[in-house]
Amino acid sequence: MEKTSFNIQLVLDANNVHSQADWWAKALGWIVEYPNEDFLKELSDAGLLDSEALVEFEGKRVFRTASAIHQEKDGLKTGIRIYIRGVRALKTERNRLHWDIEAKPESIDDVVSRLEKMGAKRIGEHFQGPNRSVQMLDLENNEFCVH
Repeated sequence: MEKTSFNIQLVLDANNVHSQADWWAKALGWIVEYPNEDFLKELSDAGLLDSEALVEFEGKRVFRTASAIHQEKDGLKTGIRIYIRGVRALKTERNRLHWDIEAKPESIDDVVSRLEKMGAKRIGEHFQGPNRSVQMLDLENNEFCVH
């Protein structure tokens, strides 16, 4: 039988990778993946890391142009990960891909309200049959929906 992988990593382009990682981790209840100091030392000792590659974010040394978040259930990674990649260009067009946040067990309105308080913007709402979805923008205007 052929093996298949059900792990998935989505990539989000961002101008401020660490603020986006922090925001999305809080929005989803996920975990920010901070680099392990031993790993950074190994890279540095091997000559694979120069001092310009790292910055400090909230008291931690992090990669300047990358971060990631993941979901955990019962202390174990689920296999779902969002990699946040630093880019210089500002977002100018609609996303070709976006994700949906399932509000359960909260109500859609409660989740939307919480995300608006965190800086998200509500941009629309639509129904597909009895199913309601609220369209929103994150801090860097990436589209997502709450349903």
